[in-house]
Amino acid sequence: MPRPVRGELWAVDFEPQAHKEEPGKKARPALIVQTDALNNAGHPTIIVIPGTSDVESLSPADAFPLRVRVQKTGKLKYDTDLLIDQVRAISTRRLMYCYCTLGANHLKKVEEALRLLTGR
Repeated sequence: MPRPVRGELWAVDFEPQAHKEEPGKKARPALIVQTDALNNAGHPTIIVIPGTSDVESLSPADAFPLRVRVQKTGKLKYDTDLLIDQVRAISTRRLMYCYCTLGANHLKKVEEALRLLTGR
């Protein structure tokens, strides 16, 4: 079972029929935002922010706080916008593999966007 860490960007199977062994499963990026206390406890669900490679034509600054841009790097082959307003809990069994870990500045921007959207 994968051991995700807060701040990692993972490939996730968001398809409704999870866990089927079939070609064509599409990996979608998602940022792990759940606390590591739950991640390390083996909790069966995890809180993520989905991403999309369909980046807006707006500059990343103009899309904030609804989107936070992550530049392609390592295993992440495309620029990705994190869809801050689409936070969701998913089964940890939907996690496929880790693309990369966001730096502290990126994670701070995500946290700021979440505060703006939730009024916290």
